[in-house]
Amino acid sequence: MVVGGLDLAAYEHRCSGFAVVDEEDKTLKELLCLYSDADIVNKVKLLSIEVLAVDAPIAEHPRFREVDREAIRRGFRVLPPTFKYMKMLTVRAWRLYNEFKSMGIMVIETHPRSALINSGSNNVIELCNSLGISIGHHIDKNKISHKDLRDALISSLVAFCYKKKTYIESIEAEDGTIYIIAPLK
Repeated sequence: MVVGGLDLAAYEHRCSGFAVVDEEDKTLKELLCLYSDADIVNKVKLLSIEVLAVDAPIAEHPRFREVDREAIRRGFRVLPPTFKYMKMLTVRAWRLYNEFKSMGIMVIETHPRSALINSGSNNVIELCNSLGISIGHHIDKNKISHKDLRDALISSLVAFCYKKKTYIESIEAEDGTIYIIAPLK
């Protein structure tokens, strides 16, 4: 059983970070950039992802949501879906969300920076260690310094916690839910 994290880019010519964690052997299996919607959908389908945590607003219309306000009230620095590139990101995220939903994949929204901060971890390696997730030997450790891939890895850890129903918290409002990792310390 595998879960995934997607740091979705607003435009297909930019890297959308993608990470996959095997929940049984607690290992990071994939960490790479994907570009087109078709590449993302095909990879998720090929790997039989059960839960996908997406770093993007999952909303039908790009607008400042109550869930964004609640996140800001709680001290998290989220960008509202009203900026130009955020509008594009929201449209793309909604399209992919519907595609994945039709495939029976559970898609949740996350905010990696907020998840990392809330966990109490200083960096993604410390977060992996705290959750007992090892980084596969075939994964180039230098990739983790790439922001899109680091955020995808954190997103996959949120999906892992969500699936395991442990160390997971949510920021909720009537128009959405953002999942983050609960304090580990």
